Amino acid sequence: MISLSPDEVERRLQVLGIRNRFTPQEKLVLATTDLVLPEENLFAFPTPRDRIGLNLLNLRGLLGTDPKHQPAFFDHPWYLEEAFATVDCEPGWHVLESVVLPDSISQPFHYASSLGERNLGLPSAIEVTLMLFLHFAETREHLLHKKHTWCRDRASMNRFVTVGAFGRNGLFVSGHAADFASRGLGICPKYKLS
Repeated sequence: MISLSPDEVERRLQVLGIRNRFTPQEKLVLATTDLVLPEENLFAFPTPRDRIGLNLLNLRGLLGTDPKHQPAFFDHPWYLEEAFATVDCEPGWHVLESVVLPDSISQPFHYASSLGERNLGLPSAIEVTLMLFLHFAETREHLLHKKHTWCRDRASMNRFVTVGAFGRNGLFVSGHAADFASRGLGICPKYKLS
């Protein structure tokens, strides 16, 4: 499991050119939160209450679409006018699987309804993006290189957002109908913390 402290998130966001806004009190509370999750492929990170700008459109504007300067977004403009792309990441801890669950591969969107039995849910597109970029800022490694994950975000034309295939061409943000299935699409679930 990779678990980033608030200070480490702040440092990695600075590497990406993103100003972070954790307060000293938030750092104290978040740094003393006990996360007991035994899974090997988990990636945990906190985000601050003052998270204005921690959304897909702002990150795309800051990081760009030039694949020669990673991390970057694949220049796929379909979502530039979509509401989900302007939603800031929720504050607090985010604990996601860094790989798609094997049983979720090639399953349509509604397979996600079975996750609740395991105390899991769908992540937002911004949560997945932050996980991928925070990891890359330190390791230069592309997680989800050959896979996409379903996200809980809805797009126009009754599509659901997927994020992944983060490689030399940048990060792909796509939208698919609920019944779409692919060998490259699964779910990197988010753990529900109580």
